[in-house]
Amino acid sequence: MTIIKPTIQKNHIRFFVLLVITIFVGGIFYVFEYNAFVNARYRVTTLKDRIADAETRNTKLKNAYYTMTDPTRLEALVPAYHLTLARQPEYLTQSKWVSDSSH
Repeated sequence: MTIIKPTIQKNHIRFFVLLVITIFVGGIFYVFEYNAFVNARYRVTTLKDRIADAETRNTKLKNAYYTMTDPTRLEALVPAYHLTLARQPEYLTQSKWVSDSSH
């Protein structure tokens, strides 16, 4: 005698359909996440290269600045611009304060 159970067959088909859909959706999600990961890694590498270039430019600017402000070079410019060296310079000093209370 053969017993047919149509509900069990429908449950198996439903399970396999859900399994295939889950695998398909998971695969699509994996592809998108992998692409996002690769893009992030590329951006990090690009930023590292830009930082290295900026550090190189900064070093070159510092070297140029230190070369221009070298004391021996500045002393050579003194006679050309008729400058004198102040032994005790007074920076922003006045003998009398300019304010309303001083009058």
